[in-house]
Amino acid sequence: MMKKHFLLPMLLGAAGAFWGCGPTETAGGPGSETTNGLAMIDGQGAAFARVAVRAVDHMAEEASAENSIVVADTYADSLGKFEIKVQEDGEYRLTIYRAGYAYSKIVELEKTPSDETKDLGKVQLSATAVMKGEVDIPEGSGNVWVGILGTDILVPSDANGVFVLSSIPANDSLQLYFVTEDYDSVMVKKDIYLEPSESVYKNYKSPVEVPKDTVDTTGAKQIVFVQENGKVASHAAVALRKADYMPTKFALQNNLIVQTAYTDEDGIVNVELPDSGSYRLTAIAGENTFSKVYSAEELAKLDTLTLDPSATVTSKVTLNADDDYAWVGVYGLDIMVKTNENGVYVLPSLPVGDSLDLYFVRAGDSEPFVEWSLSAPKEGSNYIAPVKLLYDFEEDNTYWYMDVDTLYKGSTFKFGTSAMDNDKSHLLKNHLTFDEDRGDSVFHTFYELADNSYAWALLGRRFEKVKNFASIDSIVFYAKGNSEIRIALENWTDYSSKSSKAASSWKKVKSDWARVVFKPSELCVNSSEKWSCDDAWNSVKNQVKQVHFFFAGGNEIYIDDVEIYGALF
Repeated sequence: MMKKHFLLPMLLGAAGAFWGCGPTETAGGPGSETTNGLAMIDGQGAAFARVAVRAVDHMAEEASAENSIVVADTYADSLGKFEIKVQEDGEYRLTIYRAGYAYSKIVELEKTPSDETKDLGKVQLSATAVMKGEVDIPEGSGNVWVGILGTDILVPSDANGVFVLSSIPANDSLQLYFVTEDYDSVMVKKDIYLEPSESVYKNYKSPVEVPKDTVDTTGAKQIVFVQENGKVASHAAVALRKADYMPTKFALQNNLIVQTAYTDEDGIVNVELPDSGSYRLTAIAGENTFSKVYSAEELAKLDTLTLDPSATVTSKVTLNADDDYAWVGVYGLDIMVKTNENGVYVLPSLPVGDSLDLYFVRAGDSEPFVEWSLSAPKEGSNYIAPVKLLYDFEEDNTYWYMDVDTLYKGSTFKFGTSAMDNDKSHLLKNHLTFDEDRGDSVFHTFYELADNSYAWALLGRRFEKVKNFASIDSIVFYAKGNSEIRIALENWTDYSSKSSKAASSWKKVKSDWARVVFKPSELCVNSSEKWSCDDAWNSVKNQVKQVHFFFAGGNEIYIDDVEIYGALF
């Protein structure tokens, strides 16, 4: 549903000339008439992309965090084709988004007769950009809200006025708007224009004079911080945290650290030295950062350190189906961000040049459910896709199983090709074997299917918790044999329930080891065995309980190293 536009009263007595006038109220929204188009990413259809039209000065209706550029009015189909509707002629902001790529332009749309359509042709999506900024917090307030006109995105700053717009459409002039904490007063709009994959930092704060460090320096280490160009890093924020430090409370914190000291005008800070242990030393000056883990002995030997341009990393973690979001932090830092409902998150202004250990905590919990290490590349804004190794077949695994048609049509697994080789146990451990070509243990089985259209044999994996796989990129594995194979993601409970399934068509397995890839857009067979790509994937993607590998044709299959790209759990 489209968010309504609203008119906010003016803020009186705000600090400085930053605050400006409010917007005017407009009408517009989805209707019954149709405009067609084809969303494209790098020459391929943007399958299942989100599509929305908004009034050009549309603002969020209420103070509710929304990390997505738009909440979809509709979705493109599996080929990227989409339809949009308006009730009145006029200018609208059309926005299309798909997994880190977006298109957003002001377009002229007409209300045409119901039997006519307008064709926008091919619409090219570009990589999104990221913006980190700082803004003054009005006296007595805890934060401000930041959004982009004509979109649904709305984010709160943290208590220091730091905000992050994690996914901004590139290649078009946009306007930021700022709203006070109670969401009843609009602040001035700011124009922005970003290039694809660009990561920018904007400081809208009034200059603050930081006094020289007057802390007792007895037993402290004097360290000098300089910028990349050699100039001293005056008034940089500095903090020293234990390497495994985590905040005691989980709350939005867009800045890397809550500073414990500042460098003086000469870039000098005095750091109290610990006796032992490992510590992360971090400094921030605008868009430049330094952060690295040192032992206590190494800290005592430091002299001059250089801040480098920071990098923004976008990635994702796999949520359970009943999770609304998860917290994401970095050990040794104060930064804490939330994922969206699909597990996508942005870590802004990360230091480069050192490995960062991330942790992920479910909403309402206090202990991480998964950890991950990464190094922020130096090229500004980066999307880093995680990879989850589901199984390498090196040892028996209780989550994996083998099964044949449950209506007992007569299919069976075998240890060989003769009638005497039938395997009645269906135990995975009996089908793990060393393969010289792969250099490790693999799954290997023979099978025989009954002469029945319902007959099947499968290798499956259940998940201990129902998973939200809406953002996975692909399922990849190695296989060889003489069979055909298909993949199905399922939410099967029991025979009395209506299960959901998204299955692929069959792929022929080669006689030599080959890499096999299945993408979500290929999972087009639904629970009724009907071919409907949109319905099949949408019915199961947010609640996956099993992944199944079905075999047909031939009588022998090998499988090794099953991975899910875009998954971390």
